[in-house]
Amino acid sequence: GKMKAAPTGKRRRRNIGAERKARKNVAKNSVIIFWFTAVVLLGLFVGKWVSAIAKGYTGSFVQVDASAPQAVSNMKGRMPGAEEREMLLSFQREWDLYASSRLRDEVTTTASDGTELHGYLYNEDSDVTVVVLPQFYDDGTADFLPAVSLHELTGCNLLLPDPRAHGGSGGSAFTYGLTEQQDLAAWLAWADASLGKQTFILWGVGTGANTALLAAVHGLLPESTAFVVAESPYASLHELAAAQIARWYTVPAFPFLNAIELRASSVTGFRVQDVDLPVIFAAEDAVTPTVPVLFLTSAYDTYIRPEWSDAVIAAWTGPGETVNGGGSHGTVYASEQESIDALLASWWAARG
Repeated sequence: GKMKAAPTGKRRRRNIGAERKARKNVAKNSVIIFWFTAVVLLGLFVGKWVSAIAKGYTGSFVQVDASAPQAVSNMKGRMPGAEEREMLLSFQREWDLYASSRLRDEVTTTASDGTELHGYLYNEDSDVTVVVLPQFYDDGTADFLPAVSLHELTGCNLLLPDPRAHGGSGGSAFTYGLTEQQDLAAWLAWADASLGKQTFILWGVGTGANTALLAAVHGLLPESTAFVVAESPYASLHELAAAQIARWYTVPAFPFLNAIELRASSVTGFRVQDVDLPVIFAAEDAVTPTVPVLFLTSAYDTYIRPEWSDAVIAAWTGPGETVNGGGSHGTVYASEQESIDALLASWWAARG
């Protein structure tokens, strides 16, 4: 038979070139596939990581589940330092004596949405009741250091509610004042019905302060509210969380905080932007409060920064005064007791 002719040099070079080009294309495609796969896997990993953190933090801070104590332990600046605790010691002793020398009743009422609310009452058979609204994760068992001075001034009963989803109160979510303002109204109605017509003094700290202010601008406080003390309120929950999440938990606000807020909204219906105080104060449905408010801020508060409180004070449309302390979070009453007590005594004496 015929023998095949050997390929010429030109054809051989062409075959070799085609083979090289094919190998290059395979290598190039392999690199593209590798990086595409890596990006997809990384995206899936990051997505699951973000989702897991969002689920965990929503559980801790909105649903206040079993993970909350560990989360709260990471919140630097929430508790005074050792040196300031020494300054608070005498106030602590006064409170301990006050609490130990009185009977403390457990009381309940029902919120407007049917949630069972629980609290504690020191009943002095008075027609004046001080209602304490604590900061996040504190409940009705938290110490209340101004109690002795307020009792000397007014002879008051002392009502310490557990916020919803805290302590003995029911509720599946804590909404940073949005729902809690209605809970406050329920407690005031309960006190009037159970103790006789009352004059009220409200003392709120952090979210508790925001709750009292929200109730005031939504017309939920009775005319018998003598005054409100708002200690360390904050203008924006999103701003507070964005500034602190990296410091407390070493993750960036984006995308983690955004994912947390989206999950909170989808799971509980709570939208963070619905508790921005300056926006709410300026809204068309806001009333102009007549109740006087004493704002308390601490110059070196790293938990709720004084500028966040200043933004609330600037936006407040009702009567008010401000006392600035020189310490950290939770120390302003101890450091400025004389001026605070004198101002509240003058308000008490001047009430109609």
